[in-house]
Amino acid sequence: MSISVENISFSYGEKSVFKDLSMEIGEGESPVVILGASGCGKTTLLRLMAGLLKPSSGAVESSDRASFVFQENRLLPWYTVLENVSLPIETLLGKPEAREKARQFLELVSLGDKANAFPTELSGGQAQRAAIARAFAYPSPLLFMDEPFQSLDIPLRLQLMDTVLALLEKEKRLTLLVTHDPREGIYLGRRILVLGAAPAGIILDEGVDFSREDRAYGAAAHSGLEKRLMDALRQGPIG
Repeated sequence: MSISVENISFSYGEKSVFKDLSMEIGEGESPVVILGASGCGKTTLLRLMAGLLKPSSGAVESSDRASFVFQENRLLPWYTVLENVSLPIETLLGKPEAREKARQFLELVSLGDKANAFPTELSGGQAQRAAIARAFAYPSPLLFMDEPFQSLDIPLRLQLMDTVLALLEKEKRLTLLVTHDPREGIYLGRRILVLGAAPAGIILDEGVDFSREDRAYGAAAHSGLEKRLMDALRQGPIG
């Protein structure tokens, strides 16, 4: 599985977001982190890769099936947690098998005891874990994550990032994650792409080859990489 972005351009009205942007992303590089300042087009690029937006020119080649984790959990409040996770796969698997698969993934994110709860009964971290379970339950070769840890405090963020990494060990799929936090990118990614100011291009492309211990927030081993990422981010837009 791979993603090929070939000379894409995209605009919002008069604002050019991308112009003739190209990149190749292979499965062996996953997770791939797209890092950039606010407003540089990170989320737009993710949506173009996922097929949720169409480029005005150029082409994106990837699978037509993908899972998505958004900044907000997007759980439907009138359905239980189990129903929220199983509904997207019921047409593919049938209700009994979908419910069983949903239960399995809820157990993997430590929400098995919340299967019959409603979203309003969950904490913010629990709701985002349910959203992650929903994404992994859907059988797709691609996983797109749009700043899913943004609203969480550091301890909970680290806990959820560890959950995602554990799931990716069990469920191999090409994963792209958007963030504005270099440390989050180093913690999760095997490759980090930094976007510059619009019309955005890739201003830094870094492989990440640290042990899990050396990826920890504040670890001295990655201080040089963190500085390079921070220097690149300063070239992006502010606000």
